[in-house]
Amino acid sequence: MEVAYEQAAELRQARQDSLPGDSILRMGKEKGLYDRVIEKGSRTVERFPKNESQVPKAVFMMGEAFRYKSECKKAVEKYDELERYFPQYDSMPKAEYQRVYCLYRTEEYALARFSAERILEKGEKHEFYLPTLELMSLLQEKEGLPSDAIASLEAVLATDFGTPWTRAKARMRLADLYYEQKNHEKAREHYLNKELSILPVPERYKAQSTAAECLLAISDKNGTAAANEYKALADSLVFKDQKNLSLIRQGEILLSINNENGIRILRDLAYNSPKSETAARAFFGIGDFRQKGRYYPDAILLYDSSFQNKPSSSWGKESYSRKTALSKLLALKDTVAALQKEEKPFFPQEFQIAELFLLKLSETDSALALLARMDSTLEDSSLRARAAYTRAFIYDEFKQDTSKAYPLYRAIVENFPQTDYAKQAQANMGLQISAKTREDFAYNALLKAETAWLNTQKIPLENFEEIDLAYQKTIALYDSVIVGFPETQNAVRAMYAKASILEDEIGNIDSAKTIYSKLSREHSQTPWGKAALEKLRGKLSTDLGDLNSLRKRVEQFEISIKQQSDAYWQEAEKKKNEPPPLKTEEDEILLNDYNTLYDFK
Repeated sequence: MEVAYEQAAELRQARQDSLPGDSILRMGKEKGLYDRVIEKGSRTVERFPKNESQVPKAVFMMGEAFRYKSECKKAVEKYDELERYFPQYDSMPKAEYQRVYCLYRTEEYALARFSAERILEKGEKHEFYLPTLELMSLLQEKEGLPSDAIASLEAVLATDFGTPWTRAKARMRLADLYYEQKNHEKAREHYLNKELSILPVPERYKAQSTAAECLLAISDKNGTAAANEYKALADSLVFKDQKNLSLIRQGEILLSINNENGIRILRDLAYNSPKSETAARAFFGIGDFRQKGRYYPDAILLYDSSFQNKPSSSWGKESYSRKTALSKLLALKDTVAALQKEEKPFFPQEFQIAELFLLKLSETDSALALLARMDSTLEDSSLRARAAYTRAFIYDEFKQDTSKAYPLYRAIVENFPQTDYAKQAQANMGLQISAKTREDFAYNALLKAETAWLNTQKIPLENFEEIDLAYQKTIALYDSVIVGFPETQNAVRAMYAKASILEDEIGNIDSAKTIYSKLSREHSQTPWGKAALEKLRGKLSTDLGDLNSLRKRVEQFEISIKQQSDAYWQEAEKKKNEPPPLKTEEDEILLNDYNTLYDFK
């Protein structure tokens, strides 16, 4: 077993040091040797179960063999077996650590954390304390605990633990975690650490470029410094393969601080790399700058150039979307100007402009400014409520600024209490919904009418006068919904209920037909309008053809009944003439047998 284990270890080392093609050839033989380790280990445990020096060694080596074969669940079983029966074994600390690693590999994160915590409780006296601490940071990251993961990595990197390579990878992970947490100062500090110099060129470029992004995120005043860092990356021979990317980002940052030198940088890149994603991104960047400056015709031309250079790229697709949106924006502005001259309402067009700013052009502030102006000039209360709610929603969802969103929500509840906007504003603030709309009041009135109708049906039939009064009261309650809330859906529902009572209970077909006609004509898309139309097509409107069909069905039914009656009486006459069946002796015995008659089984 030991010989096979050593041979497999040599092959694994050679495979790790060789080219990928050669490593595939060695992998099969390596697995065969590990299978032999497992086989010999099993025989050792089976034949010499009381040998306390060799059996634990065999169990441990079997666990390692399973781990190297990537059969992590079986490896965990062997490590558990080793701890259960041989807790004092020399290699037990390593087995404990490898068990945590195998549980991590099998995505048993909760069990892995439990096993890791047992190691960490022993402190630095445990041989694998620091590796477990680093592994714990991975587990914490997987379980959505980035702050704990950062603390674990900080503790590891505060020591001299690990090779330069492992420390560089750990520090890169730590910098990424800080960046995800938007702690840009700490992230930049770790991205620029000297330990990362051992990493491959792509990872080093990522570290230094993200450090420049951190500088920009800390303050807009650092824009020039961040652009200079990208220029240094572009001038570096080490990062020559990423030169275009560095120059693009330099130009974009300069434009973000209104430095038009960025236009020259991006335009040179676009002309030097035609029909490429670089050109599409460069033209998009210049177009975005012109759009923010309200030079919309120039922006349309630049977006079109971006799309023409690389239509399939994300920049080309976004450019096409923005070009279309800007063209529509200009057309809507012309429409608004024409309507203003004619002194006609132009709210729909302005609201569409605000939607374009928000959803297509990524200009949230422009949308907010336009909606604020609309809110102060509109006279229609429903339109003002819509504009105010849209502003509050943009602050809440798009800008994540509740300090500005919530006062607007509260103003909507106060100024427009009987609207859906007030109800939704309360819901968005997490408050109990107390605002009621016209539809809500109509629904409450309808419930009163429905209750009266149910009570009417419970009155005994002999109380004619009481029933008449109840019908009058019920119809009056339905009328209060119809007259008091004519624009609501509940009023339509009340009209249908009233017509049904007139038709089925009171027998006033003409009045019911009038209401059904109005419903089918004015509310044809509602369920009640469609039901009213079916009523009119049915029993309320019977023509001569329907009556003739009904007469034919009655005649056919009478003929069928007569034929069935004749057949029945003929069969009965036949049975009268037949002699009765003879009773046999066995029947008599069966009928008189006590056990047979009362056999409960």
